[in-house]
Amino acid sequence: MLEHRRTRTVERPRSLEPIGRYLAKANAHLAAGRFQKANRNLQLALELSPGDASAHYHLGLLTCKTESPGPAIPHFVSALRAAPERPAYWFALVGALLEVDRVGEAHALMERFRDRGLSDDESRSTFKDVLGHAMSLAQARFDTHDFPASETLLNFVLALDETHSGATYLAGVVAAQTGRLQQAFDLFSIVIDREPENGSYLSSLGAILARMEDHGGAIWALEKAIALAPDLALAHSNFSGVLERISRHGLAVSHARQAIALDPGFVGAYINLGSSLKSLGHLPEAIDSFDRALALDPSNMAAHSNRLFAKLYAEGVSAVDYAADARAFGLRFAEPFLRRRPFANDRNLERRLRIGFVSGDLYTHAVARFIEPFLRHLDRTRLDVRAYMTRAKEDEISASLRTLFDGWHNVSGMSDDAVADLIEADAIDILVDLSGHSAGHRLAVFARKPAPVQVTWIGHPATTGLRAIDYRLTDRVHDRPGLSEAMHTEALWRLPGVSATYQLRGDPPEVRGRAPFEDNGYVTFGVLNRFEKISDRALQTWAGMLHALPDARLFMVIADVGEPDILTEVEERLAKAGLPLDRVRLHPRVSTGYFALYHEIDIALDSFPYNGGTTSCDTLYMGVPFVTLRGDSAVASAGAAVLTAVGLEELVAETPEAYAACALDLARDPDRLRDLRAGLRARMLASPLMDHARLAADIGDAFRAMWRRWVDDNRSA
Repeated sequence: MLEHRRTRTVERPRSLEPIGRYLAKANAHLAAGRFQKANRNLQLALELSPGDASAHYHLGLLTCKTESPGPAIPHFVSALRAAPERPAYWFALVGALLEVDRVGEAHALMERFRDRGLSDDESRSTFKDVLGHAMSLAQARFDTHDFPASETLLNFVLALDETHSGATYLAGVVAAQTGRLQQAFDLFSIVIDREPENGSYLSSLGAILARMEDHGGAIWALEKAIALAPDLALAHSNFSGVLERISRHGLAVSHARQAIALDPGFVGAYINLGSSLKSLGHLPEAIDSFDRALALDPSNMAAHSNRLFAKLYAEGVSAVDYAADARAFGLRFAEPFLRRRPFANDRNLERRLRIGFVSGDLYTHAVARFIEPFLRHLDRTRLDVRAYMTRAKEDEISASLRTLFDGWHNVSGMSDDAVADLIEADAIDILVDLSGHSAGHRLAVFARKPAPVQVTWIGHPATTGLRAIDYRLTDRVHDRPGLSEAMHTEALWRLPGVSATYQLRGDPPEVRGRAPFEDNGYVTFGVLNRFEKISDRALQTWAGMLHALPDARLFMVIADVGEPDILTEVEERLAKAGLPLDRVRLHPRVSTGYFALYHEIDIALDSFPYNGGTTSCDTLYMGVPFVTLRGDSAVASAGAAVLTAVGLEELVAETPEAYAACALDLARDPDRLRDLRAGLRARMLASPLMDHARLAADIGDAFRAMWRRWVDDNRSA
């Protein structure tokens, strides 16, 4: 809101009565907050002298206080016309125009003001104050996520002063928020060139480089930011986020904790801390960190989603508890935005349907490995498919996937309302979520119900908590009838076969000709699942197996285990579970040579309660059998689903004791183990897990049936 701006211009002499008396009284009433009396005196002054500049100016200020800047503009125009030599009047009019978003007019006025010359201190001060006012408004618009309005105001500032560092920096932040990563990088680089010692600017550059996946550049920028400003909490938090992305979880935890120590109210730092603790397998501590973030900001959707995702992994959280939390998420973040209106979609039952897929994982990611073969085998004469990519950075996999869609939109920089409007304008009949609560999700778009039918699939093996999502695609093994229905806000749509098929990644080596035990003289059990999936009960079960088979070994792949502090933590946890550390081999996670690790393993052990998914398929393809423990939820039944699909139900156990017995029986029967390993890749290739055409047909039929059901249910709408 505009404030009365001090000016050194001499006021009207008191001798000019009675106008001077009215103005003096009006000023006194204004200062005391007696607005009605001030207004009366100003109106009396204008009755005597309708063009009086001071009366119009003060009436404009009063109108700003009691109404809004818009109605004040005519008074400021009159004041400026009567006394254009008064810089305060220019400031008042331009400021009011900016507040009502008439930025073009404000810019034209400021150019005229500048052209008059800034030779005196008051004019220079006014020019500076106008830019400061515009910056304040730009920041306010940014804080309410009105990025277009913020950017317009920043362009106003930069058009008048292209060297304005604050405007350049905030324009970079706006560009980052709206998915224009290269533009953000360019603007941050410009402002850093002007102020190379500014730690905040370098911190933001590091964050944008991380989003551009230039992790080396991000680390350089953030290390420099911290060196320049060691007490800058944002830099430590941003550094934590980058380190988490490159699996430096231990160091990520350290910097997140430093950020919190510097700023105990920093919500983002608690989220980063929770994410890294989760990756290290410290699930109760991770959930506690997300709880702390929510205590500070209950409206933070990212904290809620991260908390839900962590709870899926935690052995102490029941499916009932998880479902209750998911429903609470839906009530808070989805229900208020539900659009209740009839859809205009053509209700022809047999026409070509439009299917939209929303995901941030349409790049080098496990989800892409499952969605690509499905798309290649889909009946495109019956289905038109469109992608809504929620991740700003795309790669060669994204480019390949683009060719499989009839339309592709990168919506990373768009608001939830704008994305929902786009989907509705595209006349999507069935909208499919591929993320759930994983990174990059846009569940808030689904909350708005932009399509008649909405489905969640692949990305999240549990309920989203959104009643606006109608179905969750699954199968009878992941979600056994009668067990899962009550744990979902969505209806479960069980496909007749598998609910996802497997596609190879890269160029994996051949299956090892001889099992490792034949060369080693002992059986090696192996675990390649992420460490956060491994519960204490699983570790205790494996410890019992090693004690029962004294010459057996355990091979585990764990991220960041090369760091001494992390290694110590991991070994302490394994020892506490009873595992003999001298018979446990720990290997860091790798980005290259991954498949060769399977040559070290005779029998794989599935994690529980959160089973492996893609890893289980990789395991079988590499000729390694695995044993799994079936639970009562989809995350605890993924191993059973994979083994059932390849006809190896005998490796599915119902209790931890049966799980251990199954693995030990196989380890003690070398002939059976040789035979099983010898035919696994062929068994995998011939299984429903690689029958992409059947899955595409099944899902195509499901979409058609969903559409028919919706049309039947909405015939009178």
